[in-house]
Amino acid sequence: MKPTHPPALATKLMESLVAGRMSEALLGDLIEQYQGGRSRTWYWWQVLHALVISAGREVRRRKLQTVSAIIIGCATALPLCYASTTLAARFVSGYKTFLVFLPLVFFSAAASGWIVRRSCPRPMVVIYAGFCLVASAVSFAMYAWLPIYDRIPLPVLAFLLASDFIIGPAGVLAGGIWASSDTREVRLDAP
Repeated sequence: MKPTHPPALATKLMESLVAGRMSEALLGDLIEQYQGGRSRTWYWWQVLHALVISAGREVRRRKLQTVSAIIIGCATALPLCYASTTLAARFVSGYKTFLVFLPLVFFSAAASGWIVRRSCPRPMVVIYAGFCLVASAVSFAMYAWLPIYDRIPLPVLAFLLASDFIIGPAGVLAGGIWASSDTREVRLDAP
């Protein structure tokens, strides 16, 4: 028997990161269809689709805020991640270092997602997470083009792939959800 409640994380993403009016109306329709027999996969797919559409609309509508959100996110995440991982590297050595780095990357990304969400409209968190993915893809494409991959050990490469394509964007979204759960929320996404 299928549960009557849709996936909580997907619902929270929708409530927290999709523009207000669109979120409320679409969420009601999605929950109704889910309870009518749609699958969890279908529900997740619809939520992810709504996140992308909402972010795309905001990019077209608010170009300056989009650039601002990306700059704010990078200005937060990069120094924080660099400082925390540099400090951790002083106390841990070898491949164990990378196991310590993953939570530090996540928390640095979450802090940047939190700040982006507190200073910009809801969909800007998704835009910033998407920017992180695109920037990572471009950097890996550049490194693949250069003969540097021959010298990177496999555990380091696995760490880089995990931190850039999974841990970082997940941290940004988690920080955005965390900032949205604050009861003192300011309505920045009003038209």
